Amino acid sequence: MESIGERNHEEEEYFMRKALDVAKAALDQGEVPVGCVIVLRDAIPPSETRKESPAKESYDYLNSPHVIVSHGANQVNATRDATRHAEIIAIDRMLTGSMMSDHSRLPQDVILKASHGQTPHGLSNEFKDEWNHFDCDSQEKHWKQDYGYGSGRLYDKEIFKRCSLYVTCEPCIMCAAALARVGIGRVFYGCKNNRFGGCESMLHLHQQSTLPSKEHVGYPIISGILEDEAVNLLRSFYDRENFHAPDDKRKRKPNSTD
Repeated sequence: MESIGERNHEEEEYFMRKALDVAKAALDQGEVPVGCVIVLRDAIPPSETRKESPAKESYDYLNSPHVIVSHGANQVNATRDATRHAEIIAIDRMLTGSMMSDHSRLPQDVILKASHGQTPHGLSNEFKDEWNHFDCDSQEKHWKQDYGYGSGRLYDKEIFKRCSLYVTCEPCIMCAAALARVGIGRVFYGCKNNRFGGCESMLHLHQQSTLPSKEHVGYPIISGILEDEAVNLLRSFYDRENFHAPDDKRKRKPNSTD
């Protein structure tokens, strides 16, 4: 299992904010707002010599050797599949072109309609999960545009050892085990998952000794990055009514007239 090595806090916050952007997009669709990005470290731009950029006060993603190659947000409601967590979506997009995730989404009107046939207030009626992994308005073409969602690129499993995962909430037991099975290099997360966390809170599946085998590869973790933002995003979901829950299970606010 590799180590985290020397840390770059500005870089970590940059990528965690991208994961938070993905989580916010999930919230707009009525999903639990957990989002992640997978970052390939030290990617080599094709036929391009990267120049050293001058020192800046903030992390300069455009001139960084690291590139986001995938992202994921919960699609449990969109697919009616309880396994479609953010990390699984991101892995699926890299290995299969989202064959088991995006391709199995229900029509948007079906996803968003509440039991009375109306689109719930405050939720987007347009599917906007084609999240751009970086902004590059100043250049028509940049080598980083050859990676990530929409590029058509698929990866072999071996690529994961060179990747870092940034996820807003501690991976659950299922996702923590899946990350070990694909051999993820590093995991950074925001808030803890006290009920189902597989990377410290409940189990320690990031440790090689948990399930010693060739298939279960341990990975280092760093927690607490932008933790408050991640917690507040989750609270914004759980404080409102879950329109996707069965009618007899839906939590309603005291002043609800439904």
